[in-house]
Amino acid sequence: MVDNIIKIFQEKNVLTIEQLKEILEIEKSKDFVELIKNVENLTRKKIISQLKNEKFIYLQNIFYLDGIIRVNSNGFAFVYSEKIESEIYIPKGFLKSAITGDVVKVKIDNNFLGEKNLEGVVVEILERNTRYTVGTLIKAKLFSYVKSDDKNIEKYIKINNNNFKDIVDGAKVLVEITDYAKNRYDEHQGIIIKILGHKDDPGIDILSTVYKYQIPIDFPKEIDEELKSISEEVILEDNYVDCTKEMVVTIDGDDSKDLDDAISVVKTKKGYRLKVFIADVSRYVTENSFLDKEALNRGCSVYLVDRVIPMLPRKLSNNICSLNPNVLRYTICCDINFNDNGIITQYDIYPAVIKSKGRLTYKKVNAVYENDEIVSREYSEYLSMLNKALELSEKIRLHREKRGAIDFDKSESKVIVDENGKVIDIVLRERNKAEKMIEDFMLSANEVVAEHFYWLEVPFIYRIHEKPKIEKLKHFFDLSASFGYRSKTNVEEIESYALANMLEKFRNTNAESILSTVLLRTMNQARYSYLNIGHFALSAKYYTHFTSPIRRYPDLLVHRMIRSYLFNGDLSEKNKEHFEDILSVASESSSICEKRAVDCEREVDQIKKCEYMLEKEMEKFEGIISSVTRFGIFVTLPNMIEGLCHIKSMLDDYYEFDEKNLILIGKRSGKIYRIGDKVIVRTTCVDLENQTIDFKILKHKEIYYNKEKTKRKKEEKNKYDRSKNNR
Repeated sequence: MVDNIIKIFQEKNVLTIEQLKEILEIEKSKDFVELIKNVENLTRKKIISQLKNEKFIYLQNIFYLDGIIRVNSNGFAFVYSEKIESEIYIPKGFLKSAITGDVVKVKIDNNFLGEKNLEGVVVEILERNTRYTVGTLIKAKLFSYVKSDDKNIEKYIKINNNNFKDIVDGAKVLVEITDYAKNRYDEHQGIIIKILGHKDDPGIDILSTVYKYQIPIDFPKEIDEELKSISEEVILEDNYVDCTKEMVVTIDGDDSKDLDDAISVVKTKKGYRLKVFIADVSRYVTENSFLDKEALNRGCSVYLVDRVIPMLPRKLSNNICSLNPNVLRYTICCDINFNDNGIITQYDIYPAVIKSKGRLTYKKVNAVYENDEIVSREYSEYLSMLNKALELSEKIRLHREKRGAIDFDKSESKVIVDENGKVIDIVLRERNKAEKMIEDFMLSANEVVAEHFYWLEVPFIYRIHEKPKIEKLKHFFDLSASFGYRSKTNVEEIESYALANMLEKFRNTNAESILSTVLLRTMNQARYSYLNIGHFALSAKYYTHFTSPIRRYPDLLVHRMIRSYLFNGDLSEKNKEHFEDILSVASESSSICEKRAVDCEREVDQIKKCEYMLEKEMEKFEGIISSVTRFGIFVTLPNMIEGLCHIKSMLDDYYEFDEKNLILIGKRSGKIYRIGDKVIVRTTCVDLENQTIDFKILKHKEIYYNKEKTKRKKEEKNKYDRSKNNR
């Protein structure tokens, strides 16, 4: 059997136990046990090695793998190979000038073996991913250079053109890389495409970040011509239902201008009737128009601290399509009936014309729910509907929680800036009753639309969320068990309600912070797909994005399919094939654009947080440990600003990292740092260039330990020492 196993590996290189079992045609349990023993023996002899994903790789062959490289700021890298479904570690100095995102060829041989990690060297760069970059100009006597803002581009870019002779030192520029470095000693060469401004100019930091992520800012000239042909007049046509007399309102943030959803709620004999009206953008943005192509290219609107980069021109997003008060607007209505328990009993989807009776804000609606007399008088005509809406919202939410939806209720920060982009304050973004209510209504409409078209058996675009990775779940359950929260759930067959129940068990306990944080990190990123596999976190079998067509392309596409399949009644095979052809590209492109927008928004937020903390160096703050790593502790302040307490700054002891329990433990004192502990910190360093904030721990409040904490700490240290010895 050993010889046969080796022969198979010589041909295939990478195999699982199940694949070996199938190739060897093993059926008896006795033979399978022998297979396991032989595989273990070959692993000990380093003829094969087990990867993290349970696959085994043959180490005697020299072979090559292709993959996308991800370079770390410290100089090493990882290459993900689809063939082995695993990452290959590339040591510093063996990257061959590759940049994050490049497709590379990696050489693997038996000299490259780490602990459950393959190691290799880049031998060829197959495809370059980064063509444009934003950076700061550094003028020299003979040449000028650009230092890229992208941390993945460590080398300076030598500028070859003379088009911008008068450009000043320190200017922010957009550069096209024309020649890439051939090796680690070589340099990139490029040309300046655009001067953005000086690095110290107000707002240039945000503009540079937008260009860095290649987010389109200006609209093509062709779009101006199309906009001229769009009429702002709204006429009540025969195919639109007249809802202009109904109590319809919008509820949004104070500074929102693209109002794409409105609601009305009435009490019925059997329960409630909710109407969710969504701006009929597909009426104006027709398929294959310049507007449509540009919207697909942008994917979504990008919301930054002092500006919005819209998916659609402002004439549409803030005017013609926006459901502004006291004007007629075309919409698509999702009309839903609920029983008294908040369960959907009936629904309809149809085009409707509305005239919003009020532009309400979250802040004031929340004030109404808190019985603020002044705001209640201002909103007197809406009070009856708002109270019914809150009743329905709470019942919808309760029903969703019962079926197993996971609500992390994660806090987010809001950066407040002045007219020059200077940070005034950073506060928590509110998520109170009004915000949750609109969220409940939009989720309901999204589920109704998704289910309707699923059973219609037509090509459609869904918002999906896959189950968490098994390895991450196992780690979460091991950690929760150490806190006394055990579950008999089979990790491989996990359902969302099991995790929701776990979350509820430790709600409002000392363990909530650490366990909810770790659970959130086990989750996959939601994405768009033409295949419906459901939404795990929402515990929804059918889910789509229908409610924001002004700012998200998938929602616009959903509206277009509603119009085609439902309103026009075109269920022909030709029409189905048409949408089937475009959905794959549209869903993948939209997911990529969404990630690009989120990354840009987060980076801009981090830049502003660093600017804010730059003026608060040496100040003291109380925070909570949000993450524990082998190189230190991340601490989050009440306004969600996060900084690192590097392990080198923790001089009171020598700390070791326990990866299983996510703790740092002092070797001499047994002192333990873990997620959720309260600490007093001081800001020691703010690095604007690398967007990092460093803290130093002044006091550790150790919220997890009671009067017997000394005994508990000693027990944990002994347990850790035993575990370490066993390992």
